[in-house]
Amino acid sequence: MKSNKELTDLLQCISAINKSLNIESVLFNTISHIQKTIGVEAVSIWEYDEKKNELFFRVLKGEKTEKIVNLRLKEGVGIAGKTFQDRKFKIINNIEKNKDWNKSFDKISGFTTKNMMVGPLAIENKVIGVIQIMNKISGNFTKDDLEYLKIISSPISIALENAKLYEKSKRLLFEISLSLSLAIEKRDPYTGGHTKRVLDYSLLIAEGLNFSAKRIDKLKISAILHDIGKIGIPDSILNKKGPLTNKEKELMNKHPEIGAEIVSHIEEMDDVIGGIKYHHENYDGSGYPFGLKGKEIPLFARIIAIADTFDAITTERPYKKALSKDYAIEELVKNKNHQFDPELIDIFVKKFKDHP
Repeated sequence: MKSNKELTDLLQCISAINKSLNIESVLFNTISHIQKTIGVEAVSIWEYDEKKNELFFRVLKGEKTEKIVNLRLKEGVGIAGKTFQDRKFKIINNIEKNKDWNKSFDKISGFTTKNMMVGPLAIENKVIGVIQIMNKISGNFTKDDLEYLKIISSPISIALENAKLYEKSKRLLFEISLSLSLAIEKRDPYTGGHTKRVLDYSLLIAEGLNFSAKRIDKLKISAILHDIGKIGIPDSILNKKGPLTNKEKELMNKHPEIGAEIVSHIEEMDDVIGGIKYHHENYDGSGYPFGLKGKEIPLFARIIAIADTFDAITTERPYKKALSKDYAIEELVKNKNHQFDPELIDIFVKKFKDHP
């Protein structure tokens, strides 16, 4: 490295990569660090799609990138594709003379590539992507620049692999949760599609609240599993065509707590559990199981309560016919401050009218 400051900056950058759980953010911050440290116009990280045998942009930074963000490269095509194959770090100070240079990207984006530094991103001899650094502002790339790229590529590779593993585990959790909910729905033919609709209605409110992607993921699981506790309720009660007796109602009202107990054995599910355990609490404190009031009720539970009730009103059940969505909206608004959070009702009504 050229100076102690550059070394310190590099170590701080690597430390941030290792500590962060927000992979998208840390990758973007890392390429911003590279852009500033080396002094370049653009940086991109390509990820390999094994199913399609293609490279795609995982993250990129620089001018006019919006025009190429969705473009892909076949393995072996272009400098990035070739680098993925030969696994070599390279300095290309005269881009026009490189036989692998694909001019189409510049034509599409309007960006003019002059020189480039490129290298593979690998985990245990398996290449998972490519990093490209374009147009050094002070002139040509140097051996020091290449050494820097080799050092920084290792933690970037780990972060990229962690992101892929996280996406896989997230999809797996979502699919398992959905399968469990659908299994419960099959016990009651009248609730077919209930889980999906409650999820969709909940996400409308989340959109109005500008939830982060991470928070939306948690809300999805909470909405999908909100009735998971019904697994402990006998079919004779779930499918009863008439009103429930006091004893049957008491047992049915235990399903939020049963569901929360089931999910409590999974780590980092506090927000998710709140949506499951308290989605039958009422804003004025008249709900169950604990009579929580107002903001004492977790946000996810307040959201799911609206989605759950709206779907209950608009779908047929053993004990009632389906009513119109306009009627359901009127009922929700009528019960602001009683059963529902008034702010969330306003958001839901607005979003539902935008996306009926």
